[in-house]
This record gives sequence, C-alpha cells and structure tokens, in this order.
Amino acid sequence: MIDQAALPADLQGAEAAIRRDLARSGAAAASTLPVLRYLVAAEPDNSFAEEVLARVKGILRDVAAQVLDALIGSIDRRAHAHEEVAVLSRAFLDDTIVLAHAHAVALEWQLTERLSTHLGLDPVVSPFVRARVAAGDALMREFLTAQARWVDRQRRMALPLVEVPAPVLDAVLAIVRALVEAEPALSNRVAAVEAEVRLRHDEISNRLMVAERVVADDAFEATAPVSACGVTLFLTAFAARSGQPRDGLVAAMQPGQQTRLALLLLAAGTPAALVDAQIREIHGRTGMPAVLAGIDAMRAAAILAQPGRAK
Repeated sequence: MIDQAALPADLQGAEAAIRRDLARSGAAAASTLPVLRYLVAAEPDNSFAEEVLARVKGILRDVAAQVLDALIGSIDRRAHAHEEVAVLSRAFLDDTIVLAHAHAVALEWQLTERLSTHLGLDPVVSPFVRARVAAGDALMREFLTAQARWVDRQRRMALPLVEVPAPVLDAVLAIVRALVEAEPALSNRVAAVEAEVRLRHDEISNRLMVAERVVADDAFEATAPVSACGVTLFLTAFAARSGQPRDGLVAAMQPGQQTRLALLLLAAGTPAALVDAQIREIHGRTGMPAVLAGIDAMRAAAILAQPGRAK
C-alpha cells in the first residue's frame, strides 16, 4: 500500500479533494436504484431522468412479455392482460440484479444517442467498424449485425432474453419459478421453459459476446477513443482493461461522475492526455478534473479501492 504520509503536502490536499468528490458521486450512485425503483413503481409526475425512467419501464415490461409468451406457448399465445405483465415486471423491479442491468442498458442507449447528436457518431457503424468491414473482417460483420439488431430493439424499448448476461438471466428465471409455485399448471411448464430459454441463450452469440471477441482481437486498439470505436466497443474494452463490471462503467460515464470516470481510466493505464480528451468527448467542454494532475495508475487504483479512507 502507498504510504499517505510520504506524499507531498500539495498532493495530499489534492487527494483529499478527490476523495470528497468520489464520496459525493458514490453516494449519488448508491441512491440510484432505490430512487429508480420508487419512480417506476409510483409513476409520479416527475421530470427526473424521464427518458431513462420510461426506457427502464419499457425494458422490464418487454422481458415480462417474453416470459409470459414462453409460459403460454406458441400455440396458445395471446395478448397478455395488463395485470399479468404488471405483476411480473414489478417482481423484476424488486430484484436488484435485473433492475441494475435494465438501468445500465437504458443509460448505454442514452449515451449512444447523446454522442450521436454531439459527435455525429453513428450508433451502429463507428469509424473503426466501417474500416474493418470494408477490409472484409468477418468478425466485424458479425458485430455489425448484432449491433444493428440491438439499436433497432432499443428504439422499441425491447431487450431480448438472449441478449442479457448470464447472471441476469439466472435472476429472471429464479423470479419466474418463485411466482408460479402456487400455480400447478404453470409450475409444470416452467422447467421446460427454463431449459428452452437457457438453450437459446447458450446457442446465440449475442452483442456483448461478439463485442468481447472484437476487443480481444489484435486489430483493436485497447485505448481507442469512443469517437473511433463507438460506445459498445469502448465500454467492452474499458471493462476488459479495468476489470470493472461493464454495467458499472456505464454509470461512471454519466454527468457528475467525471472524477470517478477519470480515475477508472487512469487506473486502467490510459495516459492522462488521452483521459482528458476522452472525457471531453463524452462530456463536451468538461475535461479531466485539474485536481487529478499527477495521479498515476497505481495511485488512481488505490483511491478507487478506498475512496472514503481517512486522511
């Protein structure tokens, strides 16, 4: 561990300011899911994150409808009553794993749209993707197809179960099993539905899986800016380099989280000049906080590991 007493006084002061900023942003992040859960459930007249709120609601309803489709079966498929969808989507809302992923997907799409407006960054075909497809890269064509499908579904506030990470799928299926225990007819059907859903999930190479293969390829530059590779590949590469959960990195790219984002980029080995340029792309005129000048990768990782440590 780095000895705090060995740091120069001016650096100690700067680090104290960094930790205070992290504490504030961390408190805000910690309150996000409880507030989101309340807003989705209560549906108040509130402008707080209106777009993200609507998208989270839509995603949870879409997942609920997919589960109901699977339970009813292809022969007896029908329009689901509002109450049926509401019961299941509320159960998903109460689960932290499912809600957190739905929120991260909504934030990723919001960021994708924002950078499309501010940088002219195409949601499907970034400059890197365009160049690799033109060069005949088969893996990139596969990613292009998966990304185009995701963009189309996000515009409809849809999230197919085959696209969710395995822990999220596990949580969804566990909720369904718990809900149908008192319904013998449905309970008998759940095991078959679960096997079918898991088989489809395992068979399909979804967008995130393809993105992981892309960023692991030698043709991909690990520190490529978001303006070059696009939001999906940037987040996937960032997660691979930093060892942080991808969904958490989406949250760190939101307004008000610039200090945390800068520390995460620094800790992942991104040169300070590239960190500043990257934050300006994401947040407009706001670059890397000046208080982070002189913080190296090792120190950034130590601060992130113990953000609230006494000075």
